[in-house]
Amino acid sequence: MTIHISRRKMLAAGGTVGSLGVMGALSLNFIEATESSLNLEKFIQPLPIPEVREPNDEGDDADYYEISLQEFKQKVHPDLPATTFWGFDGTVPGPIIKARRNEQINVLFDNSKLPEDHLFEVDDLIHGTSSEDYDNYDGPIPEVRTSVHKHGLKVEEASDGQGTAWKAPDGTTGPRFVKHVHDIPNRQKRMTGTYHDHALGISRLNNYAGLNGFYIIESEEEKELNLPSGEYDIPLMIQDKTFEEDGTLHYPDSFVENFAGDTAFVNGAVWPFLEVEPRRYRFRLVNQSNGRTFDLSLTNDTDDDHGHNVPTIYQFAPDHGFLEDVVPIGPHGDLESLLLAPFERAEVIIDFSEYAGETLTLTNDAEFPFMGKGDHGDHEMHDGDDMEGMEEDDMEGMEEDDMEGMEEDDMEGMEEDDMEADNDFPDLADIMQFQVTDSVDEQDNSADPMELELPDRSRYNENAVQETRQMTMGMRMKDNEPDLHVLNGKTFHEGGDYAQPHLGTTEIWELENNGHHSHPIHLHLVDFEVIGRGPDGTHDPMPNERGSKDTVLVDPGETVRIITQFEGFAGKYMWHCHVLEHEDHAMMRPFEVVTGNSSKE
Repeated sequence: MTIHISRRKMLAAGGTVGSLGVMGALSLNFIEATESSLNLEKFIQPLPIPEVREPNDEGDDADYYEISLQEFKQKVHPDLPATTFWGFDGTVPGPIIKARRNEQINVLFDNSKLPEDHLFEVDDLIHGTSSEDYDNYDGPIPEVRTSVHKHGLKVEEASDGQGTAWKAPDGTTGPRFVKHVHDIPNRQKRMTGTYHDHALGISRLNNYAGLNGFYIIESEEEKELNLPSGEYDIPLMIQDKTFEEDGTLHYPDSFVENFAGDTAFVNGAVWPFLEVEPRRYRFRLVNQSNGRTFDLSLTNDTDDDHGHNVPTIYQFAPDHGFLEDVVPIGPHGDLESLLLAPFERAEVIIDFSEYAGETLTLTNDAEFPFMGKGDHGDHEMHDGDDMEGMEEDDMEGMEEDDMEGMEEDDMEGMEEDDMEADNDFPDLADIMQFQVTDSVDEQDNSADPMELELPDRSRYNENAVQETRQMTMGMRMKDNEPDLHVLNGKTFHEGGDYAQPHLGTTEIWELENNGHHSHPIHLHLVDFEVIGRGPDGTHDPMPNERGSKDTVLVDPGETVRIITQFEGFAGKYMWHCHVLEHEDHAMMRPFEVVTGNSSKE
C-alpha cells in the first residue's frame, strides 16, 4: 500500500523523521492506523442501555462495591462474530456507578480474573513498560496491569487511580500502589463522569479493550429542575473502533501516535438506533474515544434534502454542575454543533415532540487528527489545507534541539502537488440514529429546556489568585523513536521542578499550545473554569464552556486560561493530554498540592 501524505498531516500526526527517513515515519505512524474493517450495515440494532450497579453491601457510613475486571465476548453487530473485550463486570461499557452528592462509597476493582497476556501487543518502546522507567523500583512489570481512575472525582491521592499505582492479576503492584479499596467521598458538584484505566504505558490499550464506564453523582438541586428521568434519561458513551472480519478488535501492533477507528461504537454497539417517543429526552454524552474529537449535530433523514428540519439540542451541563445558561445548539442556536474532545462530557435535552414518525441521525463533522475549528474560541484555527507554504516562523515552540535529526533531505521529493493523501485516517460521519415513534406512552411533564432555572453556580474568584502559571504543549522530534508530545518541554518521566500549588489556594493556568494538534488537557483532583481563549487567551470562552470542567480542548496556536482552587486533598496528582496515545508517550506531568514551601514549574 502506498501512502501520500500532506506535510500538514505529517506534522499533525507527528511523523518520525531523521535517521528513520520519511517512509519509515509513514509506515510507523500511518499504515497501521488506516486499516479498514468491514462495510457493516448501519442502524439495524437497538442501542444498549447500561445498567446501574447495585452495591455489594449497604453500610451505615459508605456503600461498598466490588467490581470485577474480566475478559469476555460481546456481540456488537448482527453481521459480526462476538468480539473479545476487557470490561467491568463483563460488559462494555461497564455498569453505571451512581452515587449521591456528599455520600461516600468504597470501591474495590478486582482484576484477578484478567489473563496474564494482553489482548493487544504491548510495545516496550513506550515508557512504563520497564522497571527502568520507574524511580526507586526494580520489581517486575507484568504485561497486564490496571489502575482505575475516577475521572472528574475529587479523591485522595491513594484512591485516584494514577498511572504508577497499577496492580496485576497475580497481585504484583506498582511503585505508588497504596490500597485495594478506594474511598470516594463525592463531596463535589453533581456530574456525569467516567471511570477508566490509567495504567502507565498501556492506558491506550486498556481503554480501547473496553475498560471504561459511567460514574454519576446526583444532587437534590438536579431533582428540583424536573428534567426528563427514568427511561427518558439515557447515557451515551461514544467511541470509535475498528473490527476485523472475525469480530476481533483491531489496534496496531506497534505504537502509533494517533489512532482512529472507522466504526461508530455507542454503549457497546456498532452504529445503533434508539427508538424514541415524540417527547423530551435527557442524554448524558461522554466522548470515550482514545483520540477522536466529535463535532456533533442532527440531520433529518425523512426530509428529501436532509435539511435543517431538526430539533434543537439544549445543553444545560458541561463536565460538572450546570452551565451559566442553557445553550441551544443547532441551525438556529447559539452554536451550530456540539464539540466534544476525548473525555469531555455534555448533558443535553432533545425535544422530539414535533418529529413523530421521522428519523434523525447524530452526525460528526470533525476531521482526524483534530487541529481546531474555526469558531472555537472565536478565532481562526488551523483547519483544512491551511499549512501550505509553512515557513520557519510557523514552527514556533519547536526548539532547535527538539528538531535534532530532522534534515532538509528528509523532505526531498515531497512536493505540495503530490502530498495529497490517497489514504488517510478514516472519517466517521454517522454515529447513531433516533427513530421517532408516532405517539407517547405517557404524558411528558418535564420542564421546557429554555425555561430551566439553572442553579447559580459558585465561581472562582480571580482576585484571590496567588499564582499564574504558564503551561505549554509542544513536540520533540528525536531519532529512532516516535515523536514525543511534551508539556512544559518535558515528558512524564523527566525530572525537574513541577507545579506545587498550596492547599486551598486559587491559581490561573495559561495553557499554551505551540504544536499542530489540538490537545484535550485534563487535571486530576480539581474542576476549573475557562476564563479566556484565543491566540492571547483574552477571547471569551464558548457558551457551553461557561461552567465547571475538568477537561478542556486547546487548539494549535491558542492559549486557554483556566482558574481553579486546589482544595480537599494534599498530594501528588497528574495533568495530561487526554488523547491516550499522547498520554502514553508521554504527555503527562505531575503537580503536587502541598502544605509547605513550593517550587514553580
